[in-house]
Amino acid sequence: MRYRLGGPSQNARRLSKLGLAALGLLWPLSSLLAAGPAPARATDAALARVEAYNSRSFGNPGRRHVRLELYSGDVVTRTFEVSNLWRKDDGITRTLFILHEPRGLAGTNYLLVEDPSSPAGMEVYLHLPAGERKVLTVRPGSFDEGLLGSDFGYRDLRLQLPVAGWKYSVVGKDRLLGRPVLVLEAVSEDPASPRRTRYYLSENPALLLGIDHLEAVPGGAPQVVRRMRVGGLSQVAGAWTETRMVMTAGEGHSSVLTLEGFEPSYGQALAEMFTPAALPSLAERLATLPASPRPEAGR
Repeated sequence: MRYRLGGPSQNARRLSKLGLAALGLLWPLSSLLAAGPAPARATDAALARVEAYNSRSFGNPGRRHVRLELYSGDVVTRTFEVSNLWRKDDGITRTLFILHEPRGLAGTNYLLVEDPSSPAGMEVYLHLPAGERKVLTVRPGSFDEGLLGSDFGYRDLRLQLPVAGWKYSVVGKDRLLGRPVLVLEAVSEDPASPRRTRYYLSENPALLLGIDHLEAVPGGAPQVVRRMRVGGLSQVAGAWTETRMVMTAGEGHSSVLTLEGFEPSYGQALAEMFTPAALPSLAERLATLPASPRPEAGR
């Protein structure tokens, strides 16, 4: 799917059309390499880097507050305020996304479950405060749709990289945020849903500093259709977090996530909150909690 953002009226129509896609909560690539079997050592090196990233400390359980801004050129067209809570238990990572602003959409939230045993590798449950206030299950075919008219999809906001059902290989090296990174290419093994993604992972610590979503071009090499780069990092109590993430999809449009608060080892992130049934009352429960501390400037 090729992502494009239009003017304010088009964005409004997209937001209306994406009523079932809630919130969420950044370049250089010298060449695109043709796909082909990766040497065993390259595959092993890729999986080792993925494992290092998935084993990193991200503050479990934790909480953060982010601002999502949609840009047309240098002009901000929409702004959203979002809280995230997460916890990892028995190899399953669960993340909550709660929308606070604009007030007309406040109370919208969703639960992202990263479960390696799930057929799609993840599950998404969505609650909308309007209408019947039901909790809906988002289909896997919608995991890459833009959230709130932005260029970020559900998959972009995972805390772990998927392993089952994906083939990884090392396709190059680069340098982002002043750090050397290994460029990994992940190819979906599901013929019904072919996807190709490139991840830019640093070493010591293993951090995700960029993502390229590729799209097949008949008779040519795959082309980047969406590109994310991390613009800053912060470390609190040993846990790393991004302070700025920029996703672009061409035509002068971009979506920016800016960290406004981060609290690792957050004791109020109770297991009972991370269930689909808890979504309807989640916003009211979180409203009584103090704001997350603002992190230090990105590094």
